[in-house]
Amino acid sequence: MKKIILFSFTLLAVYTLQAQRLHVNLFGGVSNYGGDLQAKGFTFKQSRPVVALGLSYEISEKFFIRGEYSFTNLGADDALSNNYFQVRRNLNFKTVLQELNLIAEYDILNNYDHQLVPYVFAGLGVFQFSPYTYDSLGRKRFLRGLHTEGQGLTSYPDRLPYKNVQVNIPFGAGVKFALSDNIRVGAEFGFRKLFTDYLDDVSTDYPDLALLAPRSAALSYRGDELKPPIAFPGAGAQRGNPKAKDNYYFLMFRLSYRLPFGNIKTDEHSGSNHRGCPPVRL
Repeated sequence: MKKIILFSFTLLAVYTLQAQRLHVNLFGGVSNYGGDLQAKGFTFKQSRPVVALGLSYEISEKFFIRGEYSFTNLGADDALSNNYFQVRRNLNFKTVLQELNLIAEYDILNNYDHQLVPYVFAGLGVFQFSPYTYDSLGRKRFLRGLHTEGQGLTSYPDRLPYKNVQVNIPFGAGVKFALSDNIRVGAEFGFRKLFTDYLDDVSTDYPDLALLAPRSAALSYRGDELKPPIAFPGAGAQRGNPKAKDNYYFLMFRLSYRLPFGNIKTDEHSGSNHRGCPPVRL
């Protein structure tokens, strides 16, 4: 799947250069994660910077195909929560996250005739993540290989190791403001639907810690690191909620530049053309 999207993105770049309808997009803003270590569905608390760079192909004056590469860090910490269950659990994670996507974008109005235009988008993406934490001695530990919920053990045949490269569905909405036919600025909110509950390495209940390697057991339950320590609630006690998949989302500002290549946009009704002239302000 990752190779398919990379190939599609390459074809998009080549075709746009030939068609002379290439827009370069630069995004910057904040990202956040939703899951077992984040009590609120949408919040700026524990958010982190995100940047993205991509290309758009202008199929028509209202419809675009775009591809992007995004880079961010995600993370959350039970210690920062007001939820008593989370504070006692005392888990945390961080991850570098990279995403490559291919998206269809539709403008509600024609941005060549209207200066302020809302738009919607949806598509398909591939993202890479690798959750990690720091143990009680301050050593960085990547969690996927530790199988903190018993993944891969014969005692838990339904718990399989998760992959750190997965598919997502990006969708959202935004607004664009045309400074000229070639330059547009805007803002958008993008949500990522995931098919994994292990972005944070937390999903279901506690395994029998005696079955885990000592390093894994120490990071599976961390309430004993608190002062005073909280006793382990026992195998089968709730650790996460497997019924709700994790997600992440971006709130970003956007700068788009259409490489001119001498192209001319022709008005369908009047026969007039756009050559970098300011759009009609309606």
